[in-house]
Amino acid sequence: MSEQGYLVISDISGYSTYIKDSELEHARDSLADLLKLLIEHTRSPFAIAKLEGDAVFSYAPAGAFLQGQSMLEMMEGTYLAFRRALELMILNTNCPCNACRNLPSLDLKFFVHYGEYSLQDLGPYKELIGNDVNLLHRLLKNHITEQTGMRAYAAYTQAVIDQLQLSDFCKDMHRHSKTFADVGEVQLYVQDMHGVWEKQKERTRIEIKEEDALLVLSHDFPIPQAQMWEYITMPETRALFMGVKNQHVEKESVRTGDGAVYVCAHGSGTSMHTVLDWRPFEQYTTHETLPFPNTTMSSTYRLDPIEGGTRFTIHFSQPQGPWVGRKTSAQMMRSFFGPGIRKTMGVLGERIQKDLDEGRLAFLPATLVPKEQLQNAVAESLSAAQ
Repeated sequence: MSEQGYLVISDISGYSTYIKDSELEHARDSLADLLKLLIEHTRSPFAIAKLEGDAVFSYAPAGAFLQGQSMLEMMEGTYLAFRRALELMILNTNCPCNACRNLPSLDLKFFVHYGEYSLQDLGPYKELIGNDVNLLHRLLKNHITEQTGMRAYAAYTQAVIDQLQLSDFCKDMHRHSKTFADVGEVQLYVQDMHGVWEKQKERTRIEIKEEDALLVLSHDFPIPQAQMWEYITMPETRALFMGVKNQHVEKESVRTGDGAVYVCAHGSGTSMHTVLDWRPFEQYTTHETLPFPNTTMSSTYRLDPIEGGTRFTIHFSQPQGPWVGRKTSAQMMRSFFGPGIRKTMGVLGERIQKDLDEGRLAFLPATLVPKEQLQNAVAESLSAAQ
């Protein structure tokens, strides 16, 4: 039986050349470490379909994403983790061998498609088959680097752009096409991951820590961290747990992120929640106006994976401003707002359960990759590169 969903290949680039110029023992260790990182960052709603030498092939069902930005942020987050790990490997070694000196030649590419696939039992594993699966793999051979100079990128097919309504996000991406005799022209939108790294690598974390918070509230939800992120960032569902009539986002760019403002409509007015620090799937921090003159506070909205789902925790800071506003706001937070949020967390939980029951939301469980499977993938890659 065929299904619709998202297909992704995360491919370590430059590895064939790296192997030819490097000592196999150290090269093997480097590849194993980087593949392990990619495995760890292939999280639900995605599941790993197969390790393919120096690449990870994964998939997710059609209901895995509620907003397109999350797909982009998932690829970006994986790349940032890869680059941080690679930079640490380079900094922490004083080995003079070629394998260690050539680490900077490695990089990472993503190929993302939406289409049809079938699951076929193959011993203890399931293998994805179908024309769209084949197409994604055929896209690995391309001229993107030659034409653009990009060594690290994410290439999205028109199918995934259409499915996630990402056309507005593609304005700064490079358009690239590839033609196949049996398929025709396949349009790709290519995002430069080096630009993502340069923009994000020096960012300063802004957060309200638990020990500094006026109030800390938590609630557990039965969905993966990446999907819970969507529910706490989409204005419609953010309004549910904030207990406000409605909410919208004001932003200068197509993305929600640093500088965006959630405008919350209360019965007696509005409050402005300006995003100070946006860290997808982990946490974000806002600076918020309160219903007293010149009185504000900050909050960190944090997600942590737990068994069977995600724990959502909010750290509310001490109010800032004139004495009367600070004291009155703090008392209201403890006496009314805190208990109210505990109830509205339950309202959000009911919405999530409804979306699950009605099929709007779907995910695959976390993938466990045996150590032997990782070792076999490394050996396969080394053999193919020699």
